[in-house]
Amino acid sequence: MKRLSCLITGVFLLTTIFAQNQNWLAADYSNDVTFIGESVGVVTVRTSGIADKKKDAPDMAVRSAFYTYFFVGIQGLNNGKPLLDPNDIMKYRDYMERFFDQGRYHNFVRDYETEDSEKLSYNKKYKATVRLIFLNEVLLRDLEQNKIITKAVDRISMEETQEQINMPTIMVVPYKAEGESYDEILSNDFDKRIAVAKVQEGFTNKGVTIVDFQAKLAAAKRSMLFETNNSDSFDKQLIRNSGSDVYVTVDINKDVAANGSRVSLSLRAYETSTGNILASKQATSNRFNTNATDQLVLYTISDILDPFLKDISTSFAKKISGGNSIVLNVSIDETSTLDMESEVGTSGYYLSDLLRLWVKKNAVGGKYHVQGTVADAIIFDQIQIPNKDESGTPLDANDFAFKLWEYLQQEGISCKRRVDGNTIYITITA
Repeated sequence: MKRLSCLITGVFLLTTIFAQNQNWLAADYSNDVTFIGESVGVVTVRTSGIADKKKDAPDMAVRSAFYTYFFVGIQGLNNGKPLLDPNDIMKYRDYMERFFDQGRYHNFVRDYETEDSEKLSYNKKYKATVRLIFLNEVLLRDLEQNKIITKAVDRISMEETQEQINMPTIMVVPYKAEGESYDEILSNDFDKRIAVAKVQEGFTNKGVTIVDFQAKLAAAKRSMLFETNNSDSFDKQLIRNSGSDVYVTVDINKDVAANGSRVSLSLRAYETSTGNILASKQATSNRFNTNATDQLVLYTISDILDPFLKDISTSFAKKISGGNSIVLNVSIDETSTLDMESEVGTSGYYLSDLLRLWVKKNAVGGKYHVQGTVADAIIFDQIQIPNKDESGTPLDANDFAFKLWEYLQQEGISCKRRVDGNTIYITITA
């Protein structure tokens, strides 16, 4: 009997200890939280809490705000989604015990003020409504450092991104309307020529690797590298074969008046290989007593260059986990006996299916898109390829091209390969 009594006592003590350790889970959180505003890493919300004692209700409102942010979501923060997966609530138990039960949440509270307090008649508890100001940036950094959340791409700095993947080379080009050519614009439009030069200078001062557009254009004209009978085709080939990862279009509108001059500047960044837009910013300068386009552009670009580069950096930060975008163009040489419906390889699949299945297997998450397939060509206008192999060695379009070339050779399909930037050209020769 004594042993049974000791056993019951032991079970009771363990249950009590467990209940105490799980106090943060057992609390009655209200989830009644309204976003008010955010400024420089500080967030203001209105939140309510319910407690047995009047003095505890405001503190419970504060705890409820954090719990809701973590596991339910607050509209206006993190796209209304919870910071953590509610299904993994026990996974974060140790951190949450310190945070809620040991009062660590006080470290992230800048201030709070009780706006309303009342006694509820139906359960004789007290409810308090609080205006809470908390340090969101500090909280997010703490969650990241404790490996509770991974850093969102818009919070990854350009320096951090560069440690994971190569940052893009950028070429600055003038905006051109349909029917215009880059050569004509640079020859005849002084304002756009100056704008391109000053934007390029701004990038260079920020440490960005630049491909000089005017030098590329002059070299292409001298070597007759591309067909010149069609200016639009020439310009597209110039960008595609420039060696830049990103090209930025610059449009400028100059407004000269008796009370001074100003310019409106528009920047748009595109991924060279896919044409996907990465960033877009517009700004208009104040009026100044000058007609000097270069000075007006400098005034304007100073307002938008940093956020513009940040948007490009954020787009590339997504590639850390999502992979890099490339284009794959597979064509049949006119001397080849094959076409895309020829049964090839050890599997006997159509050539188009063989290529599609291989790309799907080797793309990040199987993500790819086929622009079109005809008898003598197939174009994958977007393939997500990994940035690193299993050992952590960086990968690029050249590595992907070699891997595909090697696979086709093993399948008994002769081919040639060429890589221009992030565009791969495979030509089936036999």
